[in-house]
Amino acid sequence: MKLVTITAESTAEALARVHAELGPEAVVVNVRRLPVHGLARLWQRQGPIEVVAFAPDRGERHWQAVAGQPDAYVPFEDPTPPRAAAMQGRRSWRSIAWLESMGLWREYADRLESAVTARHGPEPPDMPVAEWSGVREVLSGFWRPCPPVHRQLPGPHVFIGPPGSGKTTVLCKWLTQAVLAQERRARVWRLDGLTTNTAEFLTLHCEMLHVPVHRYGVEPAREEEMLFVDLPGIDPHDPPSVSALREQLASLPSPCVHLVLNAAYETALLFEQWSAFSVFRPVDLIFTHLDEERRRVKLWNFVLGTDCPISFLSAGQKIPGEFRPAESDLLFPRPAGAQL
Repeated sequence: MKLVTITAESTAEALARVHAELGPEAVVVNVRRLPVHGLARLWQRQGPIEVVAFAPDRGERHWQAVAGQPDAYVPFEDPTPPRAAAMQGRRSWRSIAWLESMGLWREYADRLESAVTARHGPEPPDMPVAEWSGVREVLSGFWRPCPPVHRQLPGPHVFIGPPGSGKTTVLCKWLTQAVLAQERRARVWRLDGLTTNTAEFLTLHCEMLHVPVHRYGVEPAREEEMLFVDLPGIDPHDPPSVSALREQLASLPSPCVHLVLNAAYETALLFEQWSAFSVFRPVDLIFTHLDEERRRVKLWNFVLGTDCPISFLSAGQKIPGEFRPAESDLLFPRPAGAQL
């Protein structure tokens, strides 16, 4: 395993360089913002992004399509991938060992194994397809659908999260679907926080859709309108930023808060971000950058480990692009070239 450390001015630039050096299956181990040193602290609030990543062994991601069943996959093949084989030694259900090797945390794999054993007994079926079908059915039972009311409220829909998570892109994708596909009326508030909101492409996109965009809060949206609020990302460990965001949310009329997280980050970092932003009581989670993270199994950790439903999954920077309501089936491996 080759660890590579890359420093760049933005998360997008760092990830692009990771993929250029290690390939599309590169796994991000850690992401952090470096401190600003010297006199640069006088005019520069944030330092560069440091990303640590590696290229996994080929055997770590084997899964095999079942003939005649386009959505059925056997999550192992002979020879058994080394990492899954090591976990196989302590689990009788190979499918659960495979899920653990793909990013499901051990405590949630244990919980899944207890549920599978309670339903199907301690011994798995002899046929891999039958075993995987049973495990997948039990795991899907933990899925919490996002209540439709979260997507239909007249507003305001407020997107929060750390810098670089893709909040503004998510807003543009949702706005485009609402205006063009659902023929909804909408408006956008592009507001500043402690830092200036520099998302000029949001204003340009709204002009193309003939959607009013305001640089300050105006009167609430009419009942038939959807109101989207774009805010700069914040560091949830910075008290002034947290305090300012809390005051901003309190000033909005019954905000529907959506937490947007970058799925390409390591799970531990995502849970840290979730814990920090949970003080704002988000109604749901929206995961982005699914085109940069092939181990989507790891998102089951948030299904099993939080009480917050996942509402949308997003991939790529194109608008409207890939932006779909989240479903349990989308958190399992997909065929090469498949959308989301």
